[in-house]
Amino acid sequence: MLHCNRLAAALILSLGFNTAHAYGGNHSTGSSCEKPIFSAFQPAVNKYLQSFTEFSFVTSANTVPTSIGVTISVGENKIHYSAKELQIKPLKNGHLVVKGKLDRPLEFGFARLSVTAHSKPGCETTEGYLIRIH
Repeated sequence: MLHCNRLAAALILSLGFNTAHAYGGNHSTGSSCEKPIFSAFQPAVNKYLQSFTEFSFVTSANTVPTSIGVTISVGENKIHYSAKELQIKPLKNGHLVVKGKLDRPLEFGFARLSVTAHSKPGCETTEGYLIRIH
């Protein structure tokens, strides 16, 4: 009987230890995810355009240049630009200016511009907006 009590006590103690361990008993020192930030979009968000031929934006300094991708959706059609197809220039503050040009102008309708990039693997963000062309 004494052996059973010791076994039960050991079991209860180990369960309590595992529970405490599972809920923060062991803090690892992992780095946090600071996602890239996009700003200064051209053409501006929700701006009416006569023709859409070029775009540009600025990314935060933590953006990995080779990870930048742009997709322009026009109806069912999608045009994708990889980092190799974009003009990417660093600024003195570490931010990046990204520019792209369409093969032919869009003259009428709506287009959605979506930008994706990461600051490190597993830390990705996507942002997009609508462009009105008439």
